[in-house]
Amino acid sequence: MRWNRRQTARTLLSCATLLWIPVLACVAQEQYPKPLIHTPADHPAARVILISIDGMHALDLANWVSAHPRSALAELSARGVTYTNAHVPWGDPAAGSVALATGGTPLTTGIVSSDGYDRTLSPPGSHCQSRGAPILLNERIASSDGRSGKLDASKLPLDPQRGCAPVFPHDLLRVNNIFEVVEATGGRTAWAGESAALTDLYQGPSGNGLDEACGFERPESNVATSLANDEHRITILLNWIDGRNCTGSKDAPVPEIFGMSFTSIGAAQADVSMGYSDVTGTPSAGLEKSIAFTDGAISRIIGKLKERGLYDSTWIIVTSAYGQAPMDRRKRRIIADTRLTAVANSIRPGLAAHVSTGDIGMIWLNDSSMTGALVKAYGEQAAALGIQEIYSGTRIGLTLNLPDHDMRMPDIILQPELGVIWSTANDTALASHGGMQDEDTHVALLVSGSQLTGRTDKTWVPTSQIAPLLLRALGMEKFDLQALHREHTPALPGIF
Repeated sequence: MRWNRRQTARTLLSCATLLWIPVLACVAQEQYPKPLIHTPADHPAARVILISIDGMHALDLANWVSAHPRSALAELSARGVTYTNAHVPWGDPAAGSVALATGGTPLTTGIVSSDGYDRTLSPPGSHCQSRGAPILLNERIASSDGRSGKLDASKLPLDPQRGCAPVFPHDLLRVNNIFEVVEATGGRTAWAGESAALTDLYQGPSGNGLDEACGFERPESNVATSLANDEHRITILLNWIDGRNCTGSKDAPVPEIFGMSFTSIGAAQADVSMGYSDVTGTPSAGLEKSIAFTDGAISRIIGKLKERGLYDSTWIIVTSAYGQAPMDRRKRRIIADTRLTAVANSIRPGLAAHVSTGDIGMIWLNDSSMTGALVKAYGEQAAALGIQEIYSGTRIGLTLNLPDHDMRMPDIILQPELGVIWSTANDTALASHGGMQDEDTHVALLVSGSQLTGRTDKTWVPTSQIAPLLLRALGMEKFDLQALHREHTPALPGIF
């Protein structure tokens, strides 16, 4: 038999291909193992703990685990999947928190900012005689006793369509959440949140999503106070694992889904004496102390689960509702937020109905027909104001609802250059949130459970995919979440 060069090459290629098939199969198997079962009778988790760490970037998690291989976060990573390319759909505390619980983005949830606006509601104290009201989802609407968990109804917007009734944060939601789904099946739910406003969002539109809600704090910028508040919430979480209520004073079933928020890392990122030491994300001594405290607190959670014999039947999800920018403190530049309002009002006095700032600028107008003129004015002053991108009209409609179809959407969104923070001139914060830069949205995401092996997944994923994954882990139907029918949100890849 005679062989020519073409036949020889073809034969060698076939042999090489056969030799590579097992290798490729192993690589594929390592990255995407056999899917886990998720039925009501056969599912991997009896309960899920969701841990939200304010400001924690994916880089923070990667750096910490690499430098501390015996840490609690490293232990969770060794029996879990770390999604290194996870992003919040919007880098805002309220929008990011809602995404974790609903599987939705501002498109369907109705929550775009912790400092937003609704053209159909009426402002507090107006007796519904006017339209257009700020939507504040932060400490400014809490009662004077921040830890009571109560909201001050006199500070809430009013709904003319409901007899001028106060609008609570959960009333603003347009879709249900994981806590409501679990609650509907008879499961117990609980959350130790940093603020009454953000925690009320987890009640869902029904207002009944949480069996217990506690752990609130008075608004403080002091890192030491944030550490103390985190310690308070950890004590509550340990009580729940121990089969007790918030205060530890009564017996209560261990919740099926529960969790808490940590604030001290976010506080240290912004503290003028802390932040990061260099461009590679090395934390300052103060920031490292907050990360170490958080890791130690997670170690206590793991220890309590082991003590109670619950570790192998519990999944733990670690993530963040938002990131903060800039990490490189040399890029920080404060520009007075009043300048954004002044430009709008220079077009016409009183044109700006509401302006929300930070490392994002959102402008709601009293007359939307003036949007084009204002966009032009901002464009002409972009360099002086630190504006990198301007979104309006069709460009907003590519990712958000158009403002003429959704009364909560801003007419204009301004993305500043990395490092620019629109705030008061005397603001000392090193970092802020709300923007669309990678540092605002690229957050930590780790899913840990006894059935999972330590691996990383570099697929780009939004944190809205956590909610459907969480329900599947508990053997529930992800399509019980209303947002999934509208946004077609899949569960995080590579597990189910």
